[in-house]
Amino acid sequence: MDSLPSELLSDIINQDVLTNIDLTRLSRVNRHFNSIACARLYRSGELSYVGATSKDREKFEAFGKNGKHVRLINLNLFASSVSGKSVPAAIFPLLKTFINLHSVTLIDTASLNWPDFLHVIAIIITSHPYLKILEIQRSLAKFDGNRSDISTALELMVNHQFNGGTFCKLDMFTLRLSKREDPLYLPRSALNHLIQILTPATRSAKSFTYSAEVPESAEIDLKDPWGEDIEALSWPWDNLEYFTLKLPVRYSQLNQLALQTRQPRQILHSYQKDLQNVEKLAIRARVDDVLATGQIAFEGGLSVMPKLNTLRLSHAGGFTGWDPRIQADHPFVKIAEAVPTLEFIQQTDPYYMTQVIQAWRIFRDDGEITFKVAEIGEAWDHQFAY
Repeated sequence: MDSLPSELLSDIINQDVLTNIDLTRLSRVNRHFNSIACARLYRSGELSYVGATSKDREKFEAFGKNGKHVRLINLNLFASSVSGKSVPAAIFPLLKTFINLHSVTLIDTASLNWPDFLHVIAIIITSHPYLKILEIQRSLAKFDGNRSDISTALELMVNHQFNGGTFCKLDMFTLRLSKREDPLYLPRSALNHLIQILTPATRSAKSFTYSAEVPESAEIDLKDPWGEDIEALSWPWDNLEYFTLKLPVRYSQLNQLALQTRQPRQILHSYQKDLQNVEKLAIRARVDDVLATGQIAFEGGLSVMPKLNTLRLSHAGGFTGWDPRIQADHPFVKIAEAVPTLEFIQQTDPYYMTQVIQAWRIFRDDGEITFKVAEIGEAWDHQFAY
């Protein structure tokens, strides 16, 4: 066994039947086994920073010692009441060891304050140049983000850039904002700070998933320390091609409820910019709302995406008639007329948007639009993060 070639031993150790317990035992055989077993054992994992139990600390130490093998990591953030260090200071040495990190899922349940949360994000995008996939999940609490402070995170990024450092260039970016309590809206200051910190890493992304259970606040909510209005930022993209947008159910009513006491000049959305290269769009909204210019999704309607080829829709609250081939005023016909580049249209379940209910391929001949049933998986691929 000691003389097994590395390639053969790697094939054996990478078999799916082996559990983490098996891999741990194999890693103790000798150095040869250890190096190959650890490469799989620590390739991916999930860490929870609470600083309270010996099990958490042991797992952190083990991943730190084998950081060169880590490619995918799920990091759960919790404010520590035991450790004297802040969460960013405590996890920074660990994250620095993940020199080949490819994918990160950052999960925060709103127990971590916004300045520390932004600081952790800044650490990730400045210390992992090979990172390609980033998913951020944060559960919002009431008034969460109103006192968001960007100074510590921004200082880290400025110093990093001044010293010749580079930021990661993401291929896929996912932002999921759920609610732990019942905030009426997402404060524009918090959203502005997220965009400001993440833009150096995210603007290269080809795929963006934005899932929000609360509407964004209006520009009038954003002020500097002197009470002056500040411009609301939007996510900038160099060449975004795949876009998944999950708005709250009854989005327009929620927006009106959340903002009616503030009398905003307008309702702004952080995802309205640089959509000219989007080819595939998945959106949680009624068909009629998508067609209504500026009502729900996009100022200017779907014409802001002149390359749009595939559209995936949900129908929160009901289903569109089944067959657009026998209904001249079917909403799918209207969408096909409004988007001349559209080739595929699908309808899904209203929440997760993963169960396809119907799928159609669009054909155009001398101005006449016809539909043909399409394969469920046709025109869709892994670039969409659900």
